[in-house]
Formats: sequence, C-alpha cells, structure tokens
Amino acid sequence: MNSLLTHGLRNPHRRAGGDWRELVTRAIRGEWPVPAASPRTLAAEPGLGILGKPYYFFVLRAEDEYGFVVFVFSEAEGAVWPTDARGATPFDSGGWWWGKIHTDSSREPLDAIARKTAFQTLDVPLSDWMDDFKKYIHSHYGTVGHYIKGCAPRSRDEFPEIGFTIIKGSPNTARAWTWEVRVPHELIAGRLTLQAVHMTEASRDDYLDWLPRSRLADSEIPRIYKWVSDHVIVPKQDESVVRSVTESMELEAAHG
Repeated sequence: MNSLLTHGLRNPHRRAGGDWRELVTRAIRGEWPVPAASPRTLAAEPGLGILGKPYYFFVLRAEDEYGFVVFVFSEAEGAVWPTDARGATPFDSGGWWWGKIHTDSSREPLDAIARKTAFQTLDVPLSDWMDDFKKYIHSHYGTVGHYIKGCAPRSRDEFPEIGFTIIKGSPNTARAWTWEVRVPHELIAGRLTLQAVHMTEASRDDYLDWLPRSRLADSEIPRIYKWVSDHVIVPKQDESVVRSVTESMELEAAHG
C-alpha cells in the first residue's frame, strides 16, 4: 500500500497568507518555510500538546475545504524519523480539539483534559505511522479504496483505550476517521518528496502565466515549466480537484 500524504490549499479568495503561486513554487523547489498557522490552529496546538510548528497532511485523502490546489507527497527514500517524534492520529486534530468530532460519551461535550488525553493516547510516532495505518485499514475496512472514498470504518470498537467511541456517521464527516500526519517544521526537510500537484486547468494556466513575473532566476524557470508539464494533474471536465485526487489515490492503491 502506497501511504501517500496530501496537503491542500484553500481557495485564495477564502484564505489569508501568501500568494498561492508562491506556495506552489516553494513546494516544487522542495522549500519548507515555517508554516503560517491559522489562529484556530495556534490555539489547538498547545491545547493538544502539539509541538514543532508542524505541517499537516491527510493520508490518502483530500478534503473539499482544502481542495483549491492539492499537493501529493511520499516519504523520501531512506527517510529516518526520530523515535520520540509523534505526529499521526486517526482523525483530524483541529476538528477533535474544537469539538467538531463527536463521540458517544455520556460526558459530551468532552472537556479539554479528556480531549488532550485521548489525543495523546492515540498519537502515533512518525517512525511507526505507516505500519499502524496499514493495520487500521486491514482491521476496519474491506479495502483501502473504501477509506479513500471517505467511508466510515466498519468497527465501532476501534479505540477501547480511550473509553468512548467516535461516532461513525452523522453528525461526523470523514475527517473524524481520516488519518492525519503532522511533521514538525524542523524535521520535514529531505524527508518528504513531492509526487504531483492537482489543480484546475485555469489555475495551471494562471500559474504558468505568472512564472515569468516571479522572483525566480531566468535559468530556473524552464525547469519549473518542465516539472509542471510532467507532474501537474488537471481534473477531467466537470470533475473537482478533490475528485481528481481521489481517483489518483485509488489507482495508486490498486497498483501498490
């Protein structure tokens, strides 16, 4: 199973921060500046005990909220993670902290201590997350394709160690059972490789039109054009970027 990671951008008309085209260029060049976290993320991280100004990724899935441009990464060949570096959970950490992920606990809504305790109980070391994810898929899904499509796990007894169950259906969405990987900024360089970028045809054309006006050296622009030609995936007609990512993930899983 190819455990690919996605990192998506919000629609530029709905997000703050730098020019999305600059972010694409940095990703292609393998640059990892300190991420610009949202105020909600900055509040959730200390609440859950998350350290290291991490980048956030979904495993083998993309979400519409972050579906303007979607980057697909794989772990770099030979990458080694510190054994004490944690950074993977079987749900979206922000959604968990802010009470967007619902449980069957009679104590709902869970207080901050209960949420932090459960989070830290289920947080997996980066050195182990692939093996743990594969075991999870084997135990709770008929095929990895069901997970990629956002289907709920088939078992309700997946985390007995936290003392309650995350509801596998309404009012929850797939982010309640989509695995998240968080890589601290100081650990990320050289450990992930950009495999592809999914964007609409209009966005790709906008990006290519912008390149000559960017701050790149003239000698580097042809290399970026070539990378875009080889690795940017444009959705089919009437298909969303996220649907394009889903189909690509399903194809990778079928051949992985």
